[in-house]
Formats: sequence, C-alpha cells, structure tokens
Amino acid sequence: MKNSNRLVFSFCLLFQLLVSKSEGQVIVFKENFDTVSAMIGRGWQTINKSNPLGIGEWMQGNNNVGANALSGNPSSYAQVDYTSTDAIGTTNTISDWLLTPPVLLENADSITFYTLSFNSAAYPDRLELRLSPMGSSDSVGVNDTTVGHFSTLVVSINPNLDFISFPSVTTDSSGWTKYKGYVTGLSGPTSCRLGFRYYVTNGGFAGANSSTIGIDSFLIVRFPPDLGINENDLNVGIKLYPNPARDNVNISISKSGNYQVDIYSVLGQKVQSFKTETSKNIEVSNLSKGLYTIRVIEIQSGKYKTVPFVKE
Repeated sequence: MKNSNRLVFSFCLLFQLLVSKSEGQVIVFKENFDTVSAMIGRGWQTINKSNPLGIGEWMQGNNNVGANALSGNPSSYAQVDYTSTDAIGTTNTISDWLLTPPVLLENADSITFYTLSFNSAAYPDRLELRLSPMGSSDSVGVNDTTVGHFSTLVVSINPNLDFISFPSVTTDSSGWTKYKGYVTGLSGPTSCRLGFRYYVTNGGFAGANSSTIGIDSFLIVRFPPDLGINENDLNVGIKLYPNPARDNVNISISKSGNYQVDIYSVLGQKVQSFKTETSKNIEVSNLSKGLYTIRVIEIQSGKYKTVPFVKE
C-alpha cells in the first residue's frame, strides 16, 4: 500500500566537518537523521529531478508505515516515496536526490548506511549512492536521466527493479539492511559530496514501481594504514605503502609469523594469494584499476585482518 507525505525545505552549503576517533578508526562523517529539517542548516540538500515533478521530497521518517529507526526516536531516519513524481501517468521517472555537505575524502574511505523499502515486494524500489569530487557542487544533471558531477556510483541497490533485491520492512526495525562501499578514483584528499538518489522508472501513483524507502545510520570512516579492519581479532599492525599504488605495493606485518595473504577485488574475487613471514613487495601492475582488499591470515590461529587498497 502506497502512502503520501510531503516536506519541502531550503538548503545551505556551509558545513563544519566533524572528525573524531573511535577504536583506532577515524570517523570522517556520520548522520543518524534525528531531525531531517535541521540537516539542511548543516549543509545537506534535496534536489528533485523527477519527470514529471511531484510534490514529494526527502523527509523525516514516519514509523507509522511499519518501521522504527535503528536507534533514538522511532522516526529518526530519512524517507522518500513515490509522490516524488506526479500522480498522473505510468511512464514517470523518479530521480530524487539527498546530498551530503562537502566532506574531505580519501581513497579507501569506507561508507556504510542502512536502508529498507516499505513495499518493494509489490512496487519495486531502487536506490543509488553516488559521489561527486567537485567540492560543494550540487550539479546532478539537467533532468531525470542525468547525474551531472555525481558520475561515480558507490552503491546500487536493486538496479534491475526486481521484487526481491531491495530489503523490505517487517514489523519492526529488523528489516533494515546494511550496505557498504568505498571511495575510489581520487587523486588525493578531495572535497566531495555524496548523493542518495531515489531512482525509479515507471514510478508514481499509477506506475508499477516505487513505494517508500528509508535510510538510516550513515557513516564514513577511515582506517589508518597500519591498523586495518579488525574483522577477526588478528593482533598485529599492518602497513601498506604506497596506497594507492600503480605497480608495486609493500606489505609490512609488525609481528613475524606464518601468514597467508589474499587479495580480493571489490566483487569478492580472489586475484592473488601467497604466504609470507613478515614484509613483502607485491606486484600489482597486472590488476585493473579500482578498490581491493588485502586479507592477512595467521595460518596457525585462523585469525585475520583486512586492509583496503587502491590500484591506480
């Protein structure tokens, strides 16, 4: 069952970047969507390029439709729905954007967020997270099919608009599903904006697609090169340098031992594997450009640590 909501608000491009440390990782940016209207004063921005344009916009969550936020107030999430496009017509395209403030990002920064659809099993939904390396630019293109400066696709949920690929709401917050992406393609630390794009063809009131979606707990973190991601409590320091790398990358393990090192592509495919006792120079010139992860496994205990790596 589709529901109708409306909230239109102004925007501001000024933002004071929050950086803090938690358990060794740097929190570059976080947003829990406690008060969506207040986010606009902190540099968030909404842009609706749907065709034809409807009355709907990104708004405060409405837990009456079947879901509570992951934490805080039950409505502490952002929501958008099928009213982003006009009610008349079945060929309508929704392209409704929610842009972050400018954030200083680096390659291999990890981006996570939670999302769900309230009825994608009946009216399929689609969500994209896109990146622009152009500072405070809000150029999302001129119409519903273009993306402007936000040409880098970080995460795509249900790109084929099927009935099963977008997580759907249950009776409580258990329907929320976590998604993860990484920053790639930057030449160095860069002022960027990220854009959530609710992008659904054949949407709207009379269309076969689009219901209502929510997003919650948006987080960008940076792992120092000697820390890695402690996925299974391997208590060693790991350094990768240079990172990004073009031809060779050096891996340095702080504690000698018997290790297996596996390199995985962003699609989860193992592209290299070898054994080492401590440091090693790795040839990576044959790898395609993009994001990889290097997993160091202590053979005796099975404990491991994973470090992101960017191939230029």
